[in-house]
Amino acid sequence: MVSRRPELEKDNPIATQPYVGPRRRHTQAVSVSMEESAEMGEMKTALYALTKAASQAVKGLPNTKVAGKDLNALRDAIAQAEQVLSVTGHAT
Repeated sequence: MVSRRPELEKDNPIATQPYVGPRRRHTQAVSVSMEESAEMGEMKTALYALTKAASQAVKGLPNTKVAGKDLNALRDAIAQAEQVLSVTGHAT
Protein backbone atom coordinates (compact mmCIF):
# COMPACT_ATOMS: atom_id res chain seq x y z
CA MET A 1 0.00 0.00 0.00
CA VAL A 2 1.38 3.38 -1.02
CA SER A 3 0.44 6.32 1.15
CA ARG A 4 0.03 9.58 -0.68
CA ARG A 5 1.25 12.81 0.81
CA PRO A 6 -0.90 15.71 -0.42
CA GLU A 7 1.66 18.31 0.71
CA LEU A 8 4.06 16.98 -1.91
CA GLU A 9 1.61 17.19 -4.78
CA LYS A 10 1.98 20.18 -7.04
CA ASP A 11 -0.71 22.88 -6.92
CA ASN A 12 -2.81 21.17 -4.27
CA PRO A 13 -4.95 23.89 -2.62
CA ILE A 14 -6.01 21.68 0.29
CA ALA A 15 -2.50 20.51 1.14
CA THR A 16 -1.21 21.36 4.57
CA GLN A 17 1.63 23.84 4.71
CA PRO A 18 5.03 22.49 5.71
CA TYR A 19 6.37 23.55 9.09
CA VAL A 20 8.74 26.52 8.95
CA GLY A 21 10.79 26.87 12.09
CA PRO A 22 12.00 30.10 13.70
CA ARG A 23 15.51 29.87 12.23
CA ARG A 24 14.23 29.47 8.69
CA ARG A 25 11.62 32.20 9.18
CA HIS A 26 14.33 34.57 10.46
CA THR A 27 16.62 33.72 7.53
CA GLN A 28 13.82 34.37 5.05
CA ALA A 29 12.98 37.70 6.70
CA VAL A 30 16.62 38.80 6.61
CA SER A 31 16.98 37.91 2.93
CA VAL A 32 13.81 39.84 2.06
CA SER A 33 14.95 42.90 4.02
CA MET A 34 18.34 42.79 2.28
CA GLU A 35 16.62 42.80 -1.12
CA GLU A 36 14.42 45.74 -0.10
CA SER A 37 17.38 47.72 1.24
CA ALA A 38 19.25 47.27 -2.04
CA GLU A 39 16.22 48.53 -3.94
CA MET A 40 15.87 51.47 -1.55
CA GLY A 41 19.51 52.37 -2.06
CA GLU A 42 19.00 52.42 -5.81
CA MET A 43 15.87 54.54 -5.40
CA LYS A 44 17.69 57.00 -3.14
CA THR A 45 20.49 57.33 -5.67
CA ALA A 46 18.02 57.90 -8.49
CA LEU A 47 16.06 60.45 -6.44
CA TYR A 48 19.27 62.26 -5.55
CA ALA A 49 20.36 62.42 -9.21
CA LEU A 50 16.92 63.63 -10.28
CA THR A 51 16.82 66.28 -7.56
CA LYS A 52 20.29 67.53 -8.44
CA ALA A 53 19.44 67.76 -12.15
CA ALA A 54 16.15 69.54 -11.47
CA SER A 55 17.86 72.00 -9.13
CA GLN A 56 20.46 72.81 -11.78
CA ALA A 57 17.72 73.29 -14.39
CA VAL A 58 15.80 75.67 -12.13
CA LYS A 59 18.96 77.64 -11.29
CA GLY A 60 19.68 78.02 -15.01
CA LEU A 61 16.30 79.63 -15.72
CA PRO A 62 16.15 83.41 -15.97
CA ASN A 63 14.74 85.17 -12.92
CA THR A 64 11.24 86.56 -13.32
CA LYS A 65 9.12 88.57 -10.93
CA VAL A 66 6.17 86.20 -11.25
CA ALA A 67 6.97 82.51 -11.43
CA GLY A 68 4.63 80.24 -13.36
CA LYS A 69 2.60 77.44 -11.82
CA ASP A 70 4.87 74.81 -13.38
CA LEU A 71 7.98 76.41 -11.96
CA ASN A 72 6.42 76.65 -8.49
CA ALA A 73 5.34 73.00 -8.70
CA LEU A 74 8.87 71.98 -9.70
CA ARG A 75 10.39 73.95 -6.82
CA ASP A 76 7.95 72.34 -4.37
CA ALA A 77 8.79 68.88 -5.72
CA ILE A 78 12.51 69.55 -5.36
CA ALA A 79 12.03 70.73 -1.78
CA GLN A 80 10.00 67.63 -0.89
CA ALA A 81 12.57 65.30 -2.49
CA GLU A 82 15.41 66.99 -0.63
CA GLN A 83 13.45 66.66 2.61
CA VAL A 84 12.94 62.92 2.00
CA LEU A 85 16.63 62.48 1.21
CA SER A 86 17.66 64.33 4.36
CA VAL A 87 15.38 62.17 6.51
CA THR A 88 16.62 58.92 4.96
CA GLY A 89 20.24 59.96 5.46
CA HIS A 90 21.39 60.41 1.87
CA ALA A 91 23.81 63.27 1.35
CA THR A 92 22.37 66.12 -0.72
